[in-house]
Amino acid sequence: MSQRVSGLVLAPLDSRALVRPVEEAWRSGIPTVVFDSALEAPHPAISFVATDNEEGGRLAARRMGELLGGRGTVLMLRYQEGSAATEDRERGFLTELKAAHPAVKVISSDQYAGATRDTAKRASENLLNRFADSIDGIFTPNESSTAGMLLALQDIGRAGKVGFVGFDYSALFLEPLRKGELGGFVVQNPVNMGYLSVKTMVDHLQKRPVPKVVDTGVMMVTLANLNDASVQAVINPPEAR
Repeated sequence: MSQRVSGLVLAPLDSRALVRPVEEAWRSGIPTVVFDSALEAPHPAISFVATDNEEGGRLAARRMGELLGGRGTVLMLRYQEGSAATEDRERGFLTELKAAHPAVKVISSDQYAGATRDTAKRASENLLNRFADSIDGIFTPNESSTAGMLLALQDIGRAGKVGFVGFDYSALFLEPLRKGELGGFVVQNPVNMGYLSVKTMVDHLQKRPVPKVVDTGVMMVTLANLNDASVQAVINPPEAR
């Protein structure tokens, strides 16, 4: 704001704490496009550019149902409080699992991984100490929670012995996917998200109408579709080669 920029493109880490700065920028004549993770309403952001995170959670639930044959016990390790994107994924997963696979029982869904792989690994170890012998499936809603849980499963020799569905892409997930330690992971399209966020701001500054919500796409990656062109375009985009 002090530099009098023409616009802000913001990815909030906290859905509540960053509402006020967006309001202050608006009062100063500086519009904001929010991307990736939402802010709590009301706020004056001109557009929200993101994955349909609830749909991503629903995709994970459908894949879990496939892996378990429609029955079994599952735990979900949440990311952290205040992250709107992962809260939407978690809600989508639980809602879809209950509706589509009522014989799958969720035995733990109230624990948080925290912000890093290290905190996620510790939280995963605590959960596995309690439930390792009684779970058939696990869902984690972002990259760091998926990585931490994967490490914890590998440490106790349970990787590949439970249906594990993660969220977000890391190159570190490819070998576990090929070995069956991951049953699939939901991917966003971060390159498209960044591109469309800036494009939306430019359109607004040039007085063109912009949509209030821009959906940037989401898909499930499994071993069966890993080499499909549509998947490779997301996990290995030309810009990153």
